[in-house]
Amino acid sequence: MPDATGRTNEIAEYDRDSIHTLPLSIVPIKTAALRKARLIKNVRLETRIELFREKGMGSGQIAVEEVPDFFGEEEGIKDDILLLRRLSQLPAFDPYTLRIGLRQAGVDVLNLDAFQLSAGKKRELMPLMQNITRPLMQHLYGDRGGNENDIESLIDRIANPDTPKVRKRIGSMARGLGISIDQLPDMLESYGDTYLALSYYRSYFLYCLPAVNRLLSWIGDVKESGNLRHDQAIQKSIAKVEEILTFVSTSVTNRFNGFDRETQIRWDQVSVETFNGVRGAITRHQRSLAEVLCGLTVKIYEWEEKFPSGGGSPEKRADFVAAEIKPGLDRLWAMERRAPKFAKAA
Repeated sequence: MPDATGRTNEIAEYDRDSIHTLPLSIVPIKTAALRKARLIKNVRLETRIELFREKGMGSGQIAVEEVPDFFGEEEGIKDDILLLRRLSQLPAFDPYTLRIGLRQAGVDVLNLDAFQLSAGKKRELMPLMQNITRPLMQHLYGDRGGNENDIESLIDRIANPDTPKVRKRIGSMARGLGISIDQLPDMLESYGDTYLALSYYRSYFLYCLPAVNRLLSWIGDVKESGNLRHDQAIQKSIAKVEEILTFVSTSVTNRFNGFDRETQIRWDQVSVETFNGVRGAITRHQRSLAEVLCGLTVKIYEWEEKFPSGGGSPEKRADFVAAEIKPGLDRLWAMERRAPKFAKAA
């Protein structure tokens, strides 16, 4: 349905849930033709305006600075370019990064709902949230805790306890958190949204990790192939790519292992300190996880699209690694090295 400005509020679920695409219809772009485009992070980890994407034709991309060449000097184009430059600085385009980045940049958004994950994505992520939802519901309801299909249903059960025993436990939780019982559902919903963000990034991690391992094996075959074994430039380039991908995937694995240890909550002993500690840990890691997982994702997407069966001659593989995989990896390596770390498990 169009809103008061005549723009459509409907957003494709792919764009709503994507870590690397941003439909420009949801930000205050003045140039009508630009509102039909998307910002994307491409395989070289550059931010580009994608004017079209067609199967068999590929993706039509331009840099922000090329906008006047394609759209002339329409009224408002200078303001649009300034906004696009700001957006280009964001490390990824997932809803969480966008909300934070746009707020910090003082950008008014047209539709706050556009910066929420789709209902389908939230349901998909619920199994990844069981680290907090299952202990919470078992604490409150015991064997009747069950498995909720979405955060809203879980919060509704907490807002409407069905027995005196459950109401007593909810009251104890609220006192531990220093709030009233009436405030507890809103606080848990806010916390749930923070943990949903972690689950969102974990879902990309679970996709990327096995794919990176397959990619490393695919790349490794090039090193032992024919004349390429004696090409020092290719060997050095491949070794660097292998080193970075291995480091990044291992480091991110360690970070999620840290989350598994640090985000467990004893709901029968919950306090505002433990609650804020868990939320703070997730918040500290958000930007770096977004950037690193966005980068890995677009690399993997491109590889799977160009080589869907994992084939390709050694020469084609070497060319692809040099032209598509290697560019931008140094930035991911640097980001992961600077990222917060958890203390090693005892």
